[in-house]
Amino acid sequence: MRATWHQFILTAIVPVGQALQVDYGLNTCPWHPLVSSFEQYMCAPQDITGHSMQDEATVQLREEAGFAGRNRWQSLPDCFDEYCVYTNNNFFGRGMSTVTTATNQARIAEIQIPETDIERHENVHAVDIHGKGKGLVATGPIAKGERIMAARPALLVHRDAFPELQPTDIYYLMDTAINSLPETRRESYLAQSAAMGGHKVTDILFTNSFQIALGDEDGFHYGNYPESSLLNHDCRPNLAFFVDKNLTHQTHAVRDIAAGEELTISYLDALQVRSARQERTRDSLGFACSCAQCALPKTDSDASDRRLLVIAQMESEMSDFNNKKIPPSMIEEYVALYRRERLEYKIAGAYTLAALNYNMVGKAGMAKKYARLSVEAGLLENGPDSTEVRQMQTLADDPRSHWSWNVKPHV
Repeated sequence: MRATWHQFILTAIVPVGQALQVDYGLNTCPWHPLVSSFEQYMCAPQDITGHSMQDEATVQLREEAGFAGRNRWQSLPDCFDEYCVYTNNNFFGRGMSTVTTATNQARIAEIQIPETDIERHENVHAVDIHGKGKGLVATGPIAKGERIMAARPALLVHRDAFPELQPTDIYYLMDTAINSLPETRRESYLAQSAAMGGHKVTDILFTNSFQIALGDEDGFHYGNYPESSLLNHDCRPNLAFFVDKNLTHQTHAVRDIAAGEELTISYLDALQVRSARQERTRDSLGFACSCAQCALPKTDSDASDRRLLVIAQMESEMSDFNNKKIPPSMIEEYVALYRRERLEYKIAGAYTLAALNYNMVGKAGMAKKYARLSVEAGLLENGPDSTEVRQMQTLADDPRSHWSWNVKPHV
């Protein structure tokens, strides 16, 4: 994986008492995590020193966080302000470190560890790919819906630690977190690409990170998954991904994949036109995308851009539930354009919008059709705990009991 300011999970409604709650319906994050106050990153020293300062209440919180539930965490005497290093050498059977606050660590410590270890599809192999470094390739056929990988995090770092701490302090915490991991896990982290220069451990995180939220607005973290970092970018990927409530990074095939195909995910919003995608990859990701979609001849690329602009316009109109002029022909054209553009990795939302617009005019059969398609796609894109998946399953089961039923009967 090359410089990937990765899209990831944004929190929506957080039920009281739930240790880790994420909303998988929103998995695109457009902002860039390198804030201006952290520009010193590029010329930071590799070796740093520091000291720990914490009050008695923080110590107590850290002890409670470190030993909550069945997860046994070591709370290291390395803190700056509210950010401390925690390590569990047996977490997920491989080890994991965090740089976070006591409150967020308490949430992590309550996670129920799955019994299964990291899994990779039997027809998937890591190879060297020209111009990309390492990548994953299918060695045999893979059917739509099959799981490609279930990966566990090696490192979780609170997003706010970077702008709030001095560079030397955050680098010290980062180094401590990685050096505290078991040797095999540490080596797997350090073997990842580092594309931006500067402090190596931090560079690796920023080059290979997914954005994760634990619970509320104070819970945003960067998560590093060494196994998932092998997945390269494509604007029309054949995989979708999400992180479940146990912090497991799940990837699934969104279409049938033939032997020899590279397995890819999208690092950005592929609904953008080619010029915007190219600008984003150059400015934020450190490379100019050369995927098949970006490499189309200008005539074909321009036609694709026009379709994407039509999709955006239709989406705006169909999302305005006060709009009384959404004919079935527009709904069908909207879905057809998604399919024409090969946007299988994020089509669940299109099916959801189609289901809702049909249900609003009392067309139960068509609403059920698209609600079921939304559930099928949503399980791959967002996981079974997604609010959208649950809502669409409710609509598919009984359209007339859903809030959207027949709210536009005059259309």
